[in-house]
This record gives sequence, structure tokens and C-alpha cells, in this order.
Amino acid sequence: MKNIFKIIRADLRHIKTNVIALCVIIGLTVIPALYSWFNILSNWDPYGQASTSRIKVAVVSVDKGTSLEGTELNVGDNIIDALKTNNTIGWQFVTSSDEAIEGVYSGQYYAALVVPENFSKNLISFLSDSMEHPQLKYYCNQKANAIAPKITDKAKTAVQQQVNQTFIDTIVSTIAGTGDSVIKDADKETGSLMDAVINRLTSARTTLSTYDVILNSMLAITDLTSSISSSSNSAAPQVYTQLQLQQQQLITLQALVNGNSAESLNELSSALSNQMSQIQSIMSSLTELYSDMNMDVADLSAAIKLTSGSLTQTKELLSDLETKLDNAINTLNTITEQDTYGLLSEMLNADANTLGDFLSAPVNITTEQVYAVKSYGTSASPFYTILALWFGGLILVAIMHTPVHPAPDIPADAKRYEKFFGRYFIFFAVGQLQALLITLGNLLYIGIQCYHPFLYWVACAFSSFVFTFFMYSLTVAFGNIGEALGIVLLVIQVAGSGGTFPIEVLPNAYQIIYRFLLFPYSMDALRECIAGMYRYDYIKNLAFLSIYIVVSLIIGLFLQKPFEKLNHMIERSKEKSGVML
Repeated sequence: MKNIFKIIRADLRHIKTNVIALCVIIGLTVIPALYSWFNILSNWDPYGQASTSRIKVAVVSVDKGTSLEGTELNVGDNIIDALKTNNTIGWQFVTSSDEAIEGVYSGQYYAALVVPENFSKNLISFLSDSMEHPQLKYYCNQKANAIAPKITDKAKTAVQQQVNQTFIDTIVSTIAGTGDSVIKDADKETGSLMDAVINRLTSARTTLSTYDVILNSMLAITDLTSSISSSSNSAAPQVYTQLQLQQQQLITLQALVNGNSAESLNELSSALSNQMSQIQSIMSSLTELYSDMNMDVADLSAAIKLTSGSLTQTKELLSDLETKLDNAINTLNTITEQDTYGLLSEMLNADANTLGDFLSAPVNITTEQVYAVKSYGTSASPFYTILALWFGGLILVAIMHTPVHPAPDIPADAKRYEKFFGRYFIFFAVGQLQALLITLGNLLYIGIQCYHPFLYWVACAFSSFVFTFFMYSLTVAFGNIGEALGIVLLVIQVAGSGGTFPIEVLPNAYQIIYRFLLFPYSMDALRECIAGMYRYDYIKNLAFLSIYIVVSLIIGLFLQKPFEKLNHMIERSKEKSGVML
């Protein structure tokens, strides 16, 4: 241990007495911090309105419009009016589609939106026999930038949503307005279409009941008429029979009279002859009347039967209709008592514009932020902070010597592990200065969100210790190859640590090696400090990261000697090349 402290004191003395060395140390301390700050500031709010409003997107409408139920509809003009109040994108309103498209090809605009002339007409074409989907023409220059097309695609989606909202709003407002007029015209007193229907069905039911009473009376009359007809038909033969009997009796009486003396009965015979003539005349009249009556009664009987049948059928139909009206009234009354009808009634009686606004955007999303982070720069800061700390350790091993060369103030009997730990101290110290400066700059200069500043510094300091120790061990064991391995690990971790994109969207190879990298654990520890702690995740991440301390010890202490000859050979080859340090 004594030799370790001697080596540490010797290194500090050399730096203190050498201005160039001191300037280099200062530069090694500051450069990683600058790297972190510049990256965080450049990504502070790239998707905010202040940033995206500078992205130029041309927009033009050549829509000729159309008419819907007497209402003029020009969705293209509505889009232009809406975009004029939208400052999320730098909308450029041009006069022609050719100008907009040419601007995209020339690079003047990142994208262009063109509303064609038949857009409104096609939008309501579903009301006709030939339905055509309306199309917005979107032109995007993907050569100009990798991220700009993603932002302009969001703008395109926003315009599409605006069109859908305008369409639904217009259609629903028109239908609701028409429906409201129908309701008012149908029953101004009740103000309700359903109430008007029920009232009119009830009135029809009452009328049918009246008709039913009338039909019953008519059927009674036909029965009475039929009875009278039958009585007349049976009484006429009886009268005729009685008259025939009287006639026979008179003939007999005349014969008796003729048998007596003519003198005494002459007067009586004359009287009887006259009476017989009258009876004969009455018999003839009755015969004709009886014949006519038989014909009239037969016709009347047939007519009564026909009328009675028709009235009976009519009564049955009216009874059936009356039953159906009763069912309809009961059904409508049941419907009006339900909550659904109340909701429908309120919708129909609602203001047309209000109903259109509601149905065009029926869902409002209530967002509850979990571990809310105020800015994109704060969200990105763990990645750029850890990247800067790794970069700081990398430039340390690239510029500072890891071997301990013999010197008057260096113990000659220092063992290999003493030289290893003694020289590492200067790497550790500079790494801690880097971590402290980065932490202070992030919290005080940039002003990132952080709920646990002290633990934030602890995580940065511990990460710097692990990174510098790991790369120091690689360089001690493998020399220049170790430095190259540090660069390779940097490249892999930048791409596959999930610092900018979720690990789930990366290729499978990165998802496999992700858990073995150092960056994820350091970044997650910083995120716990920035947005809030969840149980013991902070400690777990630092515990996983500490595994690499053991790995570094194994590499630095046990692999140095086996690779010592190889490292010397590489150093001699570099010197012979004349162009490599």
C-alpha cells in the first residue's frame, strides 16, 4: 500500500510542476462536459412548437367546393383557414400547386400539401350512386433530412384529422338541423316528434273505436232488415191462401143460392156475384203483388247478405287494426320511458352545431403523466451524460500513459498490482472531476429536471469510476488493442443501449447484448433521479454496474502478464512505422 501512495504522490507532483500537463488535465476535464452540454442543448425541444414552426411546408387549395342540402361546402378553404391559425409547422401558403411541388423538389420546402379541385365533391360522394374517396396530395422531400419527414408526416396526419373533423361536423350539423326542422313542423305544441306520433296514433285508435260502433249499428240494421224481409216473405202466402179460401166459400154459397128459387134469392145472387167479382179482382191484384214482392224480397235478401258479409269483414279488419294500434302505442310508450329515448331526444333537440362538434371529436383523452419529464432535453440527458463520461474515460487512456516507468520518485520494488492501482488514481481523479463538472452544468447551467440532485451526482461519479476503471484495465492488459476495444464498445453502446430509441425497436442482435452493456444501467440510475424513484431500482442499477468493477480487476490484474509480450511487439511495430504514436 505504501508504494501505491508513493506512485500517486509522484504523479500529482509531475502534473503540478508541468504547466503543459496541467493544461492537458484541465482540457481532459472540460471536453466531456462540453460534449454533454452541447448535445443536451441541441436536443432540448426539437419537437416543440418553437422548433417545428421553422420547418417550411407549402400548402395550397384548388378545391372548387360543392353544395350539401343548400349549404355551400368548401373543405379546402376550411383547411387553409384552420392552418393559418396553426403555428406548429411553418405553413407556407402558395398560390398554385405547381409552385408548391417545385418548392419541394428544389429543397425550398420540406413537404407540400395540395387540396385537389374535386376534394369537397368527392367528400360527400357517398350520398350519390358513385362514391369516390377524396385524396389529399402530399409531397415530401426525404433527401433533405432524416427527421424532418417524420415531423412533416405528423403535420400531414394533423391535416387529415382536421378534414375528418370538418366533414363529420358539417354532415352532422346539416342532418341535425334538418331533423330539428322536421320535429318542429311535426308538432309545434309538443316540440317532440315521438310525442306527436303517439298522440296521432291515439287519435287514430279513438277514430277506429267510433267506426267500430258504427259498424255494429249497421250490422244490427242489416239483421233487422233481413228479419223483416223474411216476415214479409212468409206473410204474403198466408194472405193469399186466406183469400183463396174465401173465394171457395163464396162459390159454394153461390151454388146454394142458385139451387133455391130465383125469385126469392135473385137479389142475394146479384149481391154475391158483385162480391165475387170484387174478390176476383182483389185476387188478381194480390197475385201480381205477391209475384212482385217475391222478386223484391229475393233481391233485398241477396243485397242484405252481401252487405252483411262486407260489414263483417270490415269489422274484423278494424278490430285487427285497432289491436295493432294498441300494440304500437304501448311499444312507443315503453320506448319513451327508456333512458335511450331520452338520450336520443336530447340529441335531436340539441343545437346542430354543438352536436356536430361533439360527434366530430367524441373522445377527449385525459392524460395522466407518470414520472413526468418537462422537456425532451431532460429525457435525453441521461444518454448524453453517460456517453460523455465514457468518452472522457476513453480520451484519458488515449492521452495519458498507463504503464509506470522507472523514475527516481517511483519505488523500484513496486509490485505489478501496486503500479496498477497507483497509476489508476490519476485516471480516477480526472474522471471524478469530469463527473462533477458535467453534473453541475446539467443541473445549474442547462437546468434539467432532477428530483434527487445528490443521488444524481452519485450515479454520475460511480459511472465515471466504473468506466475509467474498465477502460484503464483494458489498456493495461491489451495496450492499443484495449483502446480500440473501448472505441468498439462505445459504438455498440451508442447504437444498442436504448438511449434514444426503445430497445424493442432495435434489431434482435442489440436486444440480446443489451443486458450485458454498461450504458443501460447508468442511464436508468440517472432516470430514477430525474423523474422519480421506483422502489429499489436505483440501487439495483448501480449494483449491476458494479459487476464490471470485478470484471475490470480480473482483466487488469490477471490478463496483463499473458499479453505483455504481445503488447511490446505491437509497440515496436508502431515505432518502426514512423507514423503512429
